[in-house]
Amino acid sequence: MTSTAVRGTTRPADRSAGRRGGPAGPSGPSRTERSAARRRRWGWGQKGAVPGSFGKFALFAEVMLTGVYVAVLSIPVVTALPALTAGVRHLRRFLAGESDSVSAIWTDVRAACSGVWLVAVGSLVALFLVVLNLWAVSTGALPGGAVVGVVTAAFGVALVVGLLRAAGEWQPGARWTTLLVSGVRGIAADAAGSAFLLSGVLMAGVLVWMLKPLGLVVGGLVAFAVVSVAQRAERQQP
Repeated sequence: MTSTAVRGTTRPADRSAGRRGGPAGPSGPSRTERSAARRRRWGWGQKGAVPGSFGKFALFAEVMLTGVYVAVLSIPVVTALPALTAGVRHLRRFLAGESDSVSAIWTDVRAACSGVWLVAVGSLVALFLVVLNLWAVSTGALPGGAVVGVVTAAFGVALVVGLLRAAGEWQPGARWTTLLVSGVRGIAADAAGSAFLLSGVLMAGVLVWMLKPLGLVVGGLVAFAVVSVAQRAERQQP
C-alpha cells in the first residue's frame, strides 16, 4: 500500500514541469535571452526600427533634455531656428541608436547658423507683424478686419509650418532660403503632417500658458514632432 502511494504520487515540481512540457527545475530563458527576444520582436536592427525608444522612459527623458538644449541655445532669439534644427538632429541620432554628445549638438548649431540670419530675422519680423495684425483685428479698429484676420492667420500658419519643415530637412551645407521655400510647398503635399506640426506648436503654446516653466522643455516636444513627421513621410515613400 505504501509503495503504491509513493509510485502514484506526483511531486509539485513534476506536475509543473509536465504543464510546461519540459523537465523539472529552472529551465526558462535568462534575462539576457528574454531581452534579446523582445528586441527581435520589436524589430531591432530592421528597417524602421527605433532602438532609441527601447529603454523605459528613455525617449521621454531625451525629449525633455532636448527641450532644455533648445531653450538654452535659443536665448539670443535669432538662434531659435538653428537651435531647433540641432534638437531635431540630436533626436534623430538618439532614435537611430547612434552615439551622440553635447559637442555634436553644438557643432550642428554652429553649422546651422551659417546663412540663417536672413531667414531667422525675417521670420521674426514677419511673426511680429502677424501678432500685431491679429491684435488690431481683435480690437475692431482695422477696416475689413475679418478678411485681414483670416489672411494673416493663414500666412502665420504657413510660415511656422514651413520653418519647422525646413528645420527637419536641413543638412550641413544646405541653403536656408531653399529649405524654407521647400517647406512651404510641402504644406499642401503632406497636409496630414502639416496639421500634426501645427498641433504640436499649439500644444506647446497651451502647455506654456498653463505652466510657464514648461517653456524650458517644449522645444523638445516640437523637435520630436518634426522628427515624427519626417519619418512618417519617409515610410510612405515607395
